[in-house]
Amino acid sequence: QMGSPFIRAFDRIVGAREFTAGQAREVSGISALDRYTVQITNSVVDSTFPLVFTGLFIVPKDEAERLGRDFGQRPVGSGPFIFVSWSRDSSLLLKENPDYWEGRPYISALEFRIIPDPATLQAEFETGRLDFILLEDPTYRRYADDPQWKPYVVEVAELFTRHMGMNTTKPPLNDARVRQAINFAIDKATTVRTVLQDKAFVATGVFPPSLAAFDPSLRGYEYNPQRARELLAQAGFTSGFEMDLNGSSSPVAGRWLEVLQRYLADVGIRARIVQQDFGVMLDRAGKGELMTYVLSHGGGSNCVNYLGPFRSRNFGVAGNRMFYKNDRVDALMDEAERTFDPRRQIQLCQEAERLVVADAPWFFWNYNKAALVHQPNIHGIVGNPLELDWIQMHKVWIQPRR
Repeated sequence: QMGSPFIRAFDRIVGAREFTAGQAREVSGISALDRYTVQITNSVVDSTFPLVFTGLFIVPKDEAERLGRDFGQRPVGSGPFIFVSWSRDSSLLLKENPDYWEGRPYISALEFRIIPDPATLQAEFETGRLDFILLEDPTYRRYADDPQWKPYVVEVAELFTRHMGMNTTKPPLNDARVRQAINFAIDKATTVRTVLQDKAFVATGVFPPSLAAFDPSLRGYEYNPQRARELLAQAGFTSGFEMDLNGSSSPVAGRWLEVLQRYLADVGIRARIVQQDFGVMLDRAGKGELMTYVLSHGGGSNCVNYLGPFRSRNFGVAGNRMFYKNDRVDALMDEAERTFDPRRQIQLCQEAERLVVADAPWFFWNYNKAALVHQPNIHGIVGNPLELDWIQMHKVWIQPRR
């Protein structure tokens, strides 16, 4: 009723569908047992649900009902800071919550400033008027290579895997050898260094190194254009073939596609670049209309959810835009979803990942490197691979300047 875009993620709770359809006043599967205990009944056995549910926040009912859709602009919660004020497109001011359950924050107030202009942002930081800033591709090397600032750069492999999805139902991409050839054809290390300014890590598979299921023994695909040509010849494409490279309409995506195009041309694949609105591209890929698309996937810390795009039950807009199907992968993921033993679940995910990498429905390109730089007197900032700006600010402290 308040327009939350995430409510569909919780349809598996008993009674959730009836509530969102207006057929019930309450979600029968959610009940408050006492002041501090909530019980949730799920309609299926799903070990990943507790992680998904952390995105649903418990809020004061009276305030939420009184404010309706305006509640998000005047929030009330139980976090380490209390909302003070918000100036749209300018700043957000918070103050400490002395009663926070995990302990009072070290800092008494926190202000987030919105500065769209990169030059102004950099000037504000370097004159000491900002305590830390997130680093985008153009500014990353400026601080990471500077001996003065390098010790204060925090970087982490974000839980996002940049890739090129390949529709496995469209010839010649329905032949795994062709998809493997594409993976061998592109020098990922060089593209990360030159195109992405080192603000990424070369991908060996689906899982980034910051995910618990990351397999350091997985080698993935090295740059080997000769091997790519051999695989294309084995698949019957000695003279190569033509295909479309689809990406969003942004200039950055255009540069990425041009680099991929040059490497593919070197092994005989004649790629035509097609750029379109991001939403249109996703919609068309979900309908199976595109041969390829360049995208980043991720955002979750659980390996079962991370492999969601490779499950045949998720064909199309649900995530499997490659229309990839491997019965063994499906079986492994079904078992992993029902498994509550974390170690066993990771083993199942890693076995599934190895099969996916061998089948190559993606060109496994890179894992995004999130980075920020902070002032020398700021301490306690720890990189969060989910989102670098999700910092536990109640644990950050400031050393007074001399």
